[in-house]
Amino acid sequence: MTFTAGFLSRNQVAVTPLAELTTFRLGGPATVVTVDHRDDLVEALDRPHRLLGRGANLLVADAGIGETVVRLGRDFAGLEFLPRIGRTLVRVGAGFDLAALINRCVAAGLAGPEGLAGVPAQVGGALRMNAGTATCWMLDWVARCEIQLPGEGPRWIERAELPARYRHCGLPPGTVFLGAELDLAHGDPERLRQTAARLKKAKAASQPLALASAGCVFKNPRADLPAGKLIDSLGLKGERIGGCAVSPVHANFIVNDQGGTADDVVRLVARIRERAWGERGVELVMEVESWGLGPAASTAAGRSAAMHRSSAEAA
Repeated sequence: MTFTAGFLSRNQVAVTPLAELTTFRLGGPATVVTVDHRDDLVEALDRPHRLLGRGANLLVADAGIGETVVRLGRDFAGLEFLPRIGRTLVRVGAGFDLAALINRCVAAGLAGPEGLAGVPAQVGGALRMNAGTATCWMLDWVARCEIQLPGEGPRWIERAELPARYRHCGLPPGTVFLGAELDLAHGDPERLRQTAARLKKAKAASQPLALASAGCVFKNPRADLPAGKLIDSLGLKGERIGGCAVSPVHANFIVNDQGGTADDVVRLVARIRERAWGERGVELVMEVESWGLGPAASTAAGRSAAMHRSSAEAA
């Protein structure tokens, strides 16, 4: 990848194993560009690229990827509190760590974000996938977002213009979140701290947080049918391929606990999907994003859909 001399002097560019930058601890090499200067974002995005935040919710091919991996650095990591009557507007950059944002809001007595305690993400990633828990979603408190749509420059968009849904902001692929403003009510800091601590403790008790994973692998098929409960009912807890396994703690987690590969994960995903469709008639949809997996990922991702189509045609 060729960048101008000025770009290289102002920003960080290095070929890096993506296993070092993802919570799954999987993924081969890529050219990783950390954009510290806002004025250089256009140059960074002016080539095939992918955006990377904390590296959660992501599975990367063992061979790596050819696209430039863009990370948002210094100019996109600001945090500002703007008091209003009875409320506070929090302006935060997309490169700011979500856990740090939650902690700062709790300390300032600002209610809402504590409901996301324990979710690993940068703000931009949490906005893009509308990250959530059983209690709330990221976009619940957003007043507006700064975005850059493909082929356009940066602009602010009101929350009402976001057709958000479960695990998605509703904007097209290639949208870059640059920041957001959160409209927050005031609350008691100690009560907010206790809520955040309780939620984090509950996550630690019910999820394999000490092991490398990408978080929940599949979206819940229905509100009354969590994916983990379905996979558990199929007897797949502990199912292993190579160095990766379905977590015995939470069946919607695949953990990389024995030096696994992305291919191990792809094969496990395919096995889970086949069983879910074959035995329950449920098609599981991936929540984890995949990069560079090509035909192998397509096979795993489309197997149950193909089975569904074949059944429909036969009928």
